[in-house]
Amino acid sequence: MSNQERPSKFYLTNTILEIVLFTLAALVLNLFLGNDMFKSAVATAIIAIILEIILKVKGISPLLNKAKKVETLYENLEKNGVNNIYFMYDRNSKKERNEKTQIAISEASYMYLLAETGRSYIDASTDRHWKEVKSQLDKSTSFKVLLIHPECENKIVRNKLNNSTGVDRKLNFEELKVLVSKYQTLEIRFTDQVYNTLFFTNNYMIYDPYHLGKTSERLENNFLAIEFDSSSSNYKTMKSHFDYCWSKSKSIEDVEVELGGV
Repeated sequence: MSNQERPSKFYLTNTILEIVLFTLAALVLNLFLGNDMFKSAVATAIIAIILEIILKVKGISPLLNKAKKVETLYENLEKNGVNNIYFMYDRNSKKERNEKTQIAISEASYMYLLAETGRSYIDASTDRHWKEVKSQLDKSTSFKVLLIHPECENKIVRNKLNNSTGVDRKLNFEELKVLVSKYQTLEIRFTDQVYNTLFFTNNYMIYDPYHLGKTSERLENNFLAIEFDSSSSNYKTMKSHFDYCWSKSKSIEDVEVELGGV
C-alpha cells in the first residue's frame, strides 16, 4: 500500500466510526428520553462526546505527526543554511530559482560562476541572466567565471553519455575573448574539476550537483538546485571549492593551445 493510500483508508475508517457512533448515540438517547430515563440519557451523551473527542484526536494525529516532521525538516534546513531547494523539473520551481538568481545578481558586490559552458550567464542569446550580468559588468563589478575544460576526462565522459564528440558547440572561444577584452572586471578561466555548477555572490549561493544519470538519450539536466545562506558553513565550503579550482585553472589562451587552436 502506498503512503497516499494509507491516510485515505485511515480517514475513511475514522469517518465510518463517527457515523456509527452518531447513529447509536441518537438511537440510545431517543430510547432513554422516550422512557423518561434522563440520567441515563445524560450519561449516554457524555460517553458519546468523549468517544467523539477520541475519534477526532485519532483523526488529526497523522496530520500532527506530519506537521512535526515538516517542522523538524525546516529547522534542520534553516540550521544548516539551506534557504531553499528548487526542483528543476518543475516549471514553477525553476522559474522561482531563476528569478531569485536574477535579483541576487542585481544586488551583488561581486560574482563567481563555475559551470560547464556558462551560457545562462554570459550569453546574450540565451536570455536568462545576461541582462543582469551585463548591468553589473557595466558597473565594473568583479565576475570570475570558471568553465569546464572541453577535453578533461570528466567532460569526455559526459559527452559520451550525451552522444556528442569534440568541443561543446555552446563553447565559443572567440566570443569569450571578446567579452574578456570588453569588460575589465570579467575573468574567464578553465578547470578540469567537474562536480557541480556553482554561482554565488557576496550574499547568495546556488549549487547544482552534477550526476551521470540518464532518463532518455541524454544526461538529465532537470535535477535539483540548493540555495545556501551566505553565513552558512556550506557557503564557506563551496567558496573554498571554487577558490581551489580557480588556483589550478588555465587561461583561455592555454586551453586553445592544448586544443590545437579552436
